[in-house]
Amino acid sequence: MKIVLDTDNVFTYLAKLKYCTNLAKDTSKTLIISAKNFNIAIEFEDGRHLLVKQEILNDCGESRGEFWTAWHIKQLVDRFPKLGEKIGNFLPELLHFDPESSILIVNYLNNYSDLYRYYLQENQFPIEIASAIGQFLATFHSQTFQQPDYQQFLERGLDRADFPDASEPDADRHIDTAMTATDIIYRLNRITPQVFQTMPIECLQFFKLYQRFPSLTRAIADLGAAISPSCAIHNDLKLNNILLDSDWNSTQSQVIRVIDWERASWGDPAFDLGCILGSYLEIWLDGLAISKMLSINESLQLAVTPLELLQPSLFTLVQSYLAGFPTILATRPDFLDRAIQFAGLALIQRIEISIDSHRSFGDRGIMMLQVAKQLLCTPQAAMKTLFDCDFDRLVSC
Repeated sequence: MKIVLDTDNVFTYLAKLKYCTNLAKDTSKTLIISAKNFNIAIEFEDGRHLLVKQEILNDCGESRGEFWTAWHIKQLVDRFPKLGEKIGNFLPELLHFDPESSILIVNYLNNYSDLYRYYLQENQFPIEIASAIGQFLATFHSQTFQQPDYQQFLERGLDRADFPDASEPDADRHIDTAMTATDIIYRLNRITPQVFQTMPIECLQFFKLYQRFPSLTRAIADLGAAISPSCAIHNDLKLNNILLDSDWNSTQSQVIRVIDWERASWGDPAFDLGCILGSYLEIWLDGLAISKMLSINESLQLAVTPLELLQPSLFTLVQSYLAGFPTILATRPDFLDRAIQFAGLALIQRIEISIDSHRSFGDRGIMMLQVAKQLLCTPQAAMKTLFDCDFDRLVSC
């Protein structure tokens, strides 16, 4: 029987699963965490912390089925212990999955915080953090790279034998919301007249500018044709989906945890690397100085967080990745070019999300589109801009 959780019945639900007693509500602290799903963090009297998540159900009582994928990643590391030994400590601690009501129970890591928020508050970018991200990503990709057992497991989907009474997630709807590289490219290359009928006038400028740059549309089409699924990927790797240990600079610290695996799949490793690079660039672009008195170059240079402040982290992240996965360049000589192009695609995705959410596209969006165009159309030249070095130095691990 499906249940819709709230701040009251969540304790009854947890008590039935023996995670607490029926009286726990009176002695526990709760915190609703703002997100697209229902998220409630609970601190029990004995010091335990749980995060209970439920996907939003539609009028028919159905969810998008995204939590199936997150649980499937747990199954992956459980099924393949060698992989679990390598990446298990980087993952969230999932305790229970209820597929019928699409509920996840997670061990809440209260000593970790959102990395994106940390960067915004501190405006400092220690290279040790970037190194940890690069090392994790290299390990995850290299351990699963061209391994048919992992591919078959991921593509087969969640082990149905574990949940015989659960309904199947809606595969088509899941693909629509996953925002994979293929999805983004497909939408951009098929802008329909309906878009121009439904968008506010100020938002139409994005689509007009996009269609005005034939080199950009060609670059995106070529990138789509070059996608090379070859390993397990996170598929939504941005700074908001990375948690930082509050004691990250301690020698005993597990510096980062990577969360929100709802979109994980078998895919192109360059997409993950490009997404995280694009997420760093958003910090730079979100802090631009916007004024009619300033040129685009002046606005970029006067950003609250100048690119020069980010460059050491960008450089370290990529070098750490290549040090942990050196064979990727031998297998795919164009790998870094593709990663930089995917960073540009991530920026365009950010513009699309902003248009969908805020129905606006202003000067900051125009500048973000200009940067995305450079990354997509001239990745070799963009490499010098991003990392303040050329290709040879970047790959000299």
